[in-house]
Amino acid sequence: MIERINPGKRASQMVLVDGRIETSGIVALDLDGDIAAQTRCVLAQLEGWLAQVGAGKANLTRMQIWLADMAEFEAMNAVYDAWVGELPPVRACVGAPLAAPGYRIEIQAFGQI
Repeated sequence: MIERINPGKRASQMVLVDGRIETSGIVALDLDGDIAAQTRCVLAQLEGWLAQVGAGKANLTRMQIWLADMAEFEAMNAVYDAWVGELPPVRACVGAPLAAPGYRIEIQAFGQI
């Protein structure tokens, strides 16, 4: 069975299938913040989304991160490393143009319930 969480016109926020969690890409709500602020915002949203399905950071198995500017890699990592804790998922991080000029980071997460 596939469960779509908060489906929209183009995408669902999350999809649950066979105990797996897959999120859409998550971007910051406030585009005026620096990379640290945007990273905190994205990770806070992710925690909220996971809580909706009874999951948390420990349920994450993979993170995909896109940065608009790879020069911000270390500043993003400072926030991410403090957030991820003792059980980090596998992760990939690449530089890529994002959908809007103010977006500095986008994260997609995968996990298991």
